[in-house]
Amino acid sequence: MALVDNTTYTGKDLAGFYSVALLTGNTKQLIRLVPNVKSKVKLGSLNLGNVLQEDSCDVPESGTYTLAQKTLEVCDLAVNIPLCAKDYETNYLSETLRAGSNVEANFPDGFMGYLMKLVAEKISAQTEALLWAGDTTASPPALCDGFVKKFIADSDVLDCASPTTLSASNIVTELTKVYNKIPYTLNKANIKCFISPSAATFYKQYLVTNFPALMAWNSADTALKYIDLELVVSNGMPASTMVACDPMNLWFGTDLMNDENELQFIDDKKITGQKTARIMTSFKWGVQYGNGSEVVLYGTGS
Repeated sequence: MALVDNTTYTGKDLAGFYSVALLTGNTKQLIRLVPNVKSKVKLGSLNLGNVLQEDSCDVPESGTYTLAQKTLEVCDLAVNIPLCAKDYETNYLSETLRAGSNVEANFPDGFMGYLMKLVAEKISAQTEALLWAGDTTASPPALCDGFVKKFIADSDVLDCASPTTLSASNIVTELTKVYNKIPYTLNKANIKCFISPSAATFYKQYLVTNFPALMAWNSADTALKYIDLELVVSNGMPASTMVACDPMNLWFGTDLMNDENELQFIDDKKITGQKTARIMTSFKWGVQYGNGSEVVLYGTGS
């Protein structure tokens, strides 16, 4: 029999669900959000050439401008988590169940709110990893392609020479390569260098070893910088990869902004009589970037 009757969970525990899933994460809070993308969207850019020339009575036309566009295409992602009320009848949580064997959606008090929070945090963590390291040609394949794969394929991206496995002994040398690759035309106040948690640990170890008084004064709780370049720890970044760019040059698209009330709690008991239920949702998600010549990539795969 086809599924014809779904119930939608719209209780207080749903409030903020997609905000957690969408906006949390070290990187996603900084880069440009492109909402309400159902399939693909084109984003334009305008590059202006030299415009100054010598003044005269008959000033000729000068300057060139290039209008370009890039396509941000999203992937289809889904969540389908099965639940069985019987699982909770045989443990200590049974005390929180309502009496009777035929009660609909009989799950422990507070359980749904906890589970919604857990699912949202898991979506956030997995999309943070996809954002950087997603590769649909990998084995096993990822669900979407991330920034690093796109950067590697783009000849305009500024690749650092001779990348290697990062460590506490070489982290500054390798950061110097990234720093030196940043174009002088870019304002370093707007540039951030995204690094992995392990790279951040190596840098802190370097600072503790070489500047123990400084780290002790700040209780090791200091913003990470290399000269004037801010280092941002990105949990989804591959271990020996670094990316320096203006965060607004990085985009991620989603349709979640339209789906705030589409997290479904489906009670199978009302449909099939079974003591099961499931949490389901689906959404679109993808990444793209603007100008490759303003992105510095350090990584053994580049």
